[in-house]
Amino acid sequence: MEIDKLVEYIKARIENLTDLTVYNKKSPTTNKVYPNVVFRFYTNSYLVRHRKDWILEIDYWNDTPDDSDIIQAGIDVKNGRTVDEVDYIGLNNSTQDETEGFYKCYIDFESDIPDPEPYISHYHQRYIVQVD
Repeated sequence: MEIDKLVEYIKARIENLTDLTVYNKKSPTTNKVYPNVVFRFYTNSYLVRHRKDWILEIDYWNDTPDDSDIIQAGIDVKNGRTVDEVDYIGLNNSTQDETEGFYKCYIDFESDIPDPEPYISHYHQRYIVQVD
């Protein structure tokens, strides 16, 4: 699976798993919508046969000290959620097998991150995505 297809697929998964605005790589400097999710991929030099591992970092932001919305979004992205009787599978321990390729995803780290601004809430997750 090529990285462009993986980015497109992961963005769609995050959008299905949360009601927050989703940005790839960085949020805009103007007209930013809160709460929001920013995700980005980093390459990992670990190669096994034909597999390539990627690091997926997801940051959840809110412009209030109440972080309950972004923590719930993080839980939903990790574990999944049901909307209108449709089950959306979370990213943690998920696999995808498509004609374009296969990947497995699992969480490596998650935590709230203190922000120097008192009215900004920040929650962070890091996943390992193994792509064949």
